[in-house]
Amino acid sequence: MGYSKAAGWIRLRTDRHDSVWQPFVALSLLALLSTTVAAADAPSETAKIVVDAAKVEASINPMLYGQFDEFMYGGVKVGLYAELLRDRSFDESPNAAGLSRYWERDPDDRNDDAIHFLWNDSVFYPPEQHSEIRNHSLQVEVGSDDGQRRGIYQADVPVRAGLAYHGYLWAKTDDFKGHITVALEENATGGETYASKDIPDIGGDWKQYKFTVTPSKTDRLAKFAVLFYGKGRLWVDQLSLMPGDAEDGVRRDVFDEIKALRPAFIRWPGGNVAQDYHWMWGVGPRDQRTTWVNLSWGNELEPSDFGTDEYIQLCRNVGAEPSITVNVEGRGATAEEAAAWVEYANGAANTKYGRMRVANGHPEPLRVKYWEVGNEIWGSWVRGHSDAETYARNYLRYAEAMKTVDPSIQLIAVGDNNLDWDRTVLEIAGSHIDYLAVHHYYGEREMKGDVLNLMAHPLHYGDFYKQLATLVHQTVPGRDIKLAINEWNTSLPLPKQHSMESALYAGRLMNVFERSDNVAMSAVSDIVNGWSGGVIQASRDRIFVTPTYLVNRLYSSHLGGERLATHVESPTFHSAGEGRDVPFLDAVASRTADGKHLFIKAVNADRNRALAATIEIRGASVAPAGTLETVAGAAGAANSFRTPQAVSVSKSQFRAGGTFRVTFPRSSVCVIVLDLK
Repeated sequence: MGYSKAAGWIRLRTDRHDSVWQPFVALSLLALLSTTVAAADAPSETAKIVVDAAKVEASINPMLYGQFDEFMYGGVKVGLYAELLRDRSFDESPNAAGLSRYWERDPDDRNDDAIHFLWNDSVFYPPEQHSEIRNHSLQVEVGSDDGQRRGIYQADVPVRAGLAYHGYLWAKTDDFKGHITVALEENATGGETYASKDIPDIGGDWKQYKFTVTPSKTDRLAKFAVLFYGKGRLWVDQLSLMPGDAEDGVRRDVFDEIKALRPAFIRWPGGNVAQDYHWMWGVGPRDQRTTWVNLSWGNELEPSDFGTDEYIQLCRNVGAEPSITVNVEGRGATAEEAAAWVEYANGAANTKYGRMRVANGHPEPLRVKYWEVGNEIWGSWVRGHSDAETYARNYLRYAEAMKTVDPSIQLIAVGDNNLDWDRTVLEIAGSHIDYLAVHHYYGEREMKGDVLNLMAHPLHYGDFYKQLATLVHQTVPGRDIKLAINEWNTSLPLPKQHSMESALYAGRLMNVFERSDNVAMSAVSDIVNGWSGGVIQASRDRIFVTPTYLVNRLYSSHLGGERLATHVESPTFHSAGEGRDVPFLDAVASRTADGKHLFIKAVNADRNRALAATIEIRGASVAPAGTLETVAGAAGAANSFRTPQAVSVSKSQFRAGGTFRVTFPRSSVCVIVLDLK
């Protein structure tokens, strides 16, 4: 949609009163449409940003930009956790040959009847395990010791030349005589062997057999084979294969991208699945943990390899605070269970669950500060769903139990975009709430065919957050309850979800976060996989990051400590459902706590024209050189596994000072970095 200068201006003051004044706009929407200019030929329009560095409006919470990961399809398994073997405990349903999902006979059954398999539910490791599902092992019967290749394999195992892969398997036998060979190979009949290891002396009760293999070639689609040379019956269970560069169990490539985001906190385990999850599933020795059914997401079987200890370690490794969501009344959850989780994390070593933590390798408390009490309880899709009054009373029970264990923890209550829900929760439980969690999603249904609705909608939240601040003041006077917008994103079809459309929405919403005094925490949904909104998309063998990821990285890397008064003049647009005279340019300015750097975050939502902006800095002395970092891409560009850099970040230098000019490309999210003298 184009516009002309006659379309009018909007002067947007982002001081504490957020007053907006607009001259009369005489141009109709029809006339605006008629002025559209081809993007390639469109000249720049002009805009102005004035920053008053002498006027600090508010402090910006250092916890503002966090991240969120959930047990959601490949959000943890495949995406985050580095384990390369799927269904490593043989719990998925078997095929006619007796092999569970992902496992195949090696070689095929063209000519050989000397090996048979049984999906065994009476013999498994560990034998005393009590699981959410029925446990299994793979029973193997080898009928001939003639040196022929016989075994099982998994395909699509990505390996890199020269990198060590560490693995093990558990085996039990009464009469098998022979050895096991594990190998990384080309996935083709008679294919090349990249690395192999013989495991001799298989015998007796359950025993763990470790191995390391280092492939000679890189192959994104290799296979991992387990071959049985000998004769007799044996059982195998709990196999594992981990790349040597994994960071405490997390994929190296994904870990590096998470760390680059500089998350202030990471929220886990959900999300909807928090209302299914029992924390005891994910503690203790990895091979002794249960497999569970993910009722929230496709009834997928979920291994418990990544549990509380692994999650806390990830947080510490990337410099993030943990933010744990406890299950409220879902799938049999209780307040006592939530309190026990707090004790496991924060209790002294001589407490019941503190001793459990010590036994699991953590003598010192994990010091988890942020605890969220339930997730989206207002939604009929979660276990534990209830009305607001019931939730509020449950919240009080859970809060009392949890704070009895550790009075210092900060509690996050379930809020909603529905003020009636929020009012009821605040009236009943507000005096015991530290943060109110609210989630925002906006997609094609809400857009109603007008992309400008998507660009305009984030500004609505600025008013909504003020309404919530007023509600808190009215219902719980004197209590400073902040907002945690710990799930937000667009929900667009591909490729739009991975394009600048989503990134522009992200930038405009994150600007609103910085302008809103009561927003203390936020997290895009999700950090990796789960759905197309995952800002890191990780297949088994490669990854790419979305434009929304790039905006998150840009903003978290330039988080100032003080928000400065900012005045913006910009051409405007009319949206079909989200208001008229909406500014194309949205900007917010901040300064680091040490006073050395000033950041201006600017989003140009015009898809057709760049904006040539005059920037004026008042009340501070600006160094003569500045940096402009820009997230942008060609019209219609989207990141994907084939085009991972279609939208990227560019960096340029420009001549700065008290007044200077910068051009914001069309459909771009930019950060201006200025040094202050």
